[in-house]
Formats: sequence, structure tokens, C-alpha cells
Amino acid sequence: MKIFVRKLDRVLLLALLLTTCATSEATSVAAQNDSWQRVTAHLNGVFSPRGFFNILVGLYSLPTLKSAQFNLGQSSIVLDFPPNTVPITTKQIQNIEKAAGYRPGPVAIQWIPAQSFAENGSGWVKIKHPQSKNMFKRWLEQNF
Repeated sequence: MKIFVRKLDRVLLLALLLTTCATSEATSVAAQNDSWQRVTAHLNGVFSPRGFFNILVGLYSLPTLKSAQFNLGQSSIVLDFPPNTVPITTKQIQNIEKAAGYRPGPVAIQWIPAQSFAENGSGWVKIKHPQSKNMFKRWLEQNF
């Protein structure tokens, strides 16, 4: 009888452990959904405005990108994505850097809770996503 009880205790303990892990993972995913995603990408020696512009053109392909901040001195870019959008991966950012003709550097991703996130101040660029199918109109929407 004692052996059966021990096996039953082990099974219950394992079930409790698995349930706790699944719950914490679901809570983590829910916390990410309610948080802003901030991506910091180091650009390996891109120090000119033209280089940042080339990368910015590739960033237009990310429809959820809200704003960006460029740091010429540190050769880095910081990107903000709003809550409840598909998370961006390191690979996506590095592919954009490669497509712009630059060697990708390290990418850091962090989650900022929505209640502690403040709208960006000076130095941040709001990303415009042109909607027109006409190339000329799209250029005007993007630049004016």
C-alpha cells in the first residue's frame, strides 16, 4: 500500500509541476502581449545618415513598427513595436540589415510593460507606412 501511495504522490507532484510550468508560460506570453517590444540593433560601423536611411527603407516592411531612434555615435538603432502585435525576431532585423548591404550586428530585444511605457520624446522618428498603390502617391505620403 505504501508503494502505491508513493507512486501516486510522485504522479501528482509531476502533474502539479507541469501545470505550474504551463501556467507561467501562458502568463509570460500574456505579459508580452500587453507590453511594448523594444529592439536595439547595433549596425557594425554605420555612422552616416545615408546608411541609416538605407536601413530605414527596409524597416518599412515591418508594418507594426511605430517609431525609431538612430544613434550615429554608437552606430545603433532602437525600434518600438506596440502591444498586441506579432513579436519581431532577431533574424528579421538582421535580414533587413543584410538586405540594405550591411553586416548585421547583435540585436537585443526587451519587453516594456504598457503602463510604464512613455511616448517617445525628442530624437525619435515616427514611422509612416504609406498605403497608396500608386508609386508617386506613396512617395508623397512617405516624405510629406
